[in-house]
Amino acid sequence: MNQSVHQLLQLILQGITWVVRTIERLWVWSWTQIMSVFSMSWDSLPAWKLAVGVIAMLALAAILFVMLKRALHAFGRIADAFWTMLMMAFGVMAFMLVAGLFSVGFQWVVRSVPDKFWEKFI
Repeated sequence: MNQSVHQLLQLILQGITWVVRTIERLWVWSWTQIMSVFSMSWDSLPAWKLAVGVIAMLALAAILFVMLKRALHAFGRIADAFWTMLMMAFGVMAFMLVAGLFSVGFQWVVRSVPDKFWEKFI
């Protein structure tokens, strides 16, 4: 059973590693393409190409604005979820502590209290 869990975790880690490396490669490629556009000479371009470039940049700026607005909202929800998860984990740990205290108390009763202690009161 332990080996199966270990193999599953290894497979998950390999998948996560592949995803992160793919994202990194795409990021580097995209950044290289963006930098090459800004390093080319814009002075010698015809007016229609300049217009296409400016329109593309404005469209990208608008998309970026919408994405940032949605991301800010999503990050707020993620923070709320993280806080809820943290409070739930604290609640579970508090419950386990109380259960442990009850267990210690019960063990003390079993060890310390005589089996027929009530006969003293009769």
